[in-house]
Amino acid sequence: MKNSWLFIFFALLISGRTFANPPNVIIFILDDVGQQDVGAFGNAAVRTPNIDRLAAEGMRFDNAFLTTSSCSPSRASLITGLYPSATGARNLHDPLSPDKTNMPQLLRQAGYYTASVGKWHLGEAFKSQFDRVVEPREESGAADWLPEIARRPKDKPFFLWLASKDAHDPYYWNPPLLRQDPAKVIVPYYAEDTAFTRQVMAGYYDEIARADYNIGLVVEVLRQQKILDNTLIIVLSDNGSQIGGAKTTLYDEGLKTPLVMRFPAAIRSGIANQQLVSTVDIMPTVLALAGIAPLPDAPGVQLWPTLENPDISVRDYIYAERNTHGQPHFSRIIRTKYYLYKRNYLNKKLCDPMADTIWDPDKPRHKRHAQFYDLQRDPRARKNLLMDPEYRSDLNRARERLSAIMYETGQQPPSLIMEECKLRPLHERIIFPLLSSE
Repeated sequence: MKNSWLFIFFALLISGRTFANPPNVIIFILDDVGQQDVGAFGNAAVRTPNIDRLAAEGMRFDNAFLTTSSCSPSRASLITGLYPSATGARNLHDPLSPDKTNMPQLLRQAGYYTASVGKWHLGEAFKSQFDRVVEPREESGAADWLPEIARRPKDKPFFLWLASKDAHDPYYWNPPLLRQDPAKVIVPYYAEDTAFTRQVMAGYYDEIARADYNIGLVVEVLRQQKILDNTLIIVLSDNGSQIGGAKTTLYDEGLKTPLVMRFPAAIRSGIANQQLVSTVDIMPTVLALAGIAPLPDAPGVQLWPTLENPDISVRDYIYAERNTHGQPHFSRIIRTKYYLYKRNYLNKKLCDPMADTIWDPDKPRHKRHAQFYDLQRDPRARKNLLMDPEYRSDLNRARERLSAIMYETGQQPPSLIMEECKLRPLHERIIFPLLSSE
């Protein structure tokens, strides 16, 4: 089957639909971009016309969650369909072992051409899982996206992992796009609204705009080649923004990702899906599209039922982890549509003096080792209801789920650490280069 794509009629049944040709798959990964900072998700100030169009022609997920809000562990989880502790790469910069079954590996075995182009954050050994890996040669990480599409084998379907370096700080920006006006950015409620914050956010918005521009170039080429509608396009981010300390936290500002999916043959268009979705669900969804059987015991579920009918729920909770990212952490959450249960097994945080600890919304909410929030009444998760008898049954259910996942993945919480954080001055953390007027 590997060399006979031109001669074999490929039929795949998903939600009652058949496809005469094996669909292509492209996953665009934004870097450090919060869900609230994309136009399709309600931000009227940021410039993301191409992602917004993909959302209009496909489906956006308002309740899509990452399994961790930390760069490399999030990517490792996405590409293996496993929770971070099960990937063996749960901490920042941990390399992902090629021994872990993964998307490019299975797609290659099914006859797909596979390539990763852009930011690479999975370790040297894992490069063997792709036919080709092209690392960035400039600041956006997207310069080789179009060349890779041009050089791909034309007799195979393809899987492309296109990872932008935008919008990770420092926020360097060059034309051709106009720069964002700091006065028009939308400062999130968990960040201090100052002139400096707005200047940083303007650079952040500009890099989001650049990522969107590069996504648009790829989509246009696919359209010109008349393969756009036979390509499943997925857009998401690896974690929340650094602005306001959202990145690395287990609250919505850190974990909600701007997930958009377009595939007109099987995905309804113009839908704002409200069902809970985890990024471990993406791998089984892609495998199903390629006609590959789901992996046994994987935590993800196929999204095709809710892609066909957004009123259908595919899961009733999500699970996520916070592990070492510059400083030691071991926190876990269970989040349903209505409640958030968070357990910090290290109690107070032990800090690396050079770690990024300022602008951390976890700080005013970490006084207890566990927290429970009613997100319907308290969407910003400010009132801890851990001791409220009204929520005892919901709290116990969340505890049981968390304990079961940790048992299944062999997690052992570390000993308690009681040292408080010492914050570094802001000027030592944020690099915001002076932009040339040229």
